[in-house]
Amino acid sequence: MLIISLIEIIYIYYMFHLFETRFTVNNPWEKFQLNYLNETVSERIFSYLEHPTSDSSFPESKICLFGKKIIYLLLMYLLIRSCFPINLLKIFNAYVLLITFILSFSNLNALLYLTPYFIIEIFL
Repeated sequence: MLIISLIEIIYIYYMFHLFETRFTVNNPWEKFQLNYLNETVSERIFSYLEHPTSDSSFPESKICLFGKKIIYLLLMYLLIRSCFPINLLKIFNAYVLLITFILSFSNLNALLYLTPYFIIEIFL
């Protein structure tokens, strides 16, 4: 289990912090969400949640600053979960998976990047 966790940690860290692409995947909800935030909250909060919603001519990260910071909670969980008993881990793991899945809907790029993680966790 530790080897799988380490592979997942390396993959997720790479995709959220180092991977850059010109293409983006989004839905209308993301643009509405970002437009609403831009009009209703301060610039500081908006810039923390803002991510590119259109293709670009040069490679860039499609993950917002919030996504880059919050993913550390998942990485820490993946690292320390091998210290817990398996029966407790299965219940807690399901909650972590569900919360991660729900939060990743705010940026479909994040959902796409996390798909291998979801597949591995569901089938193991």
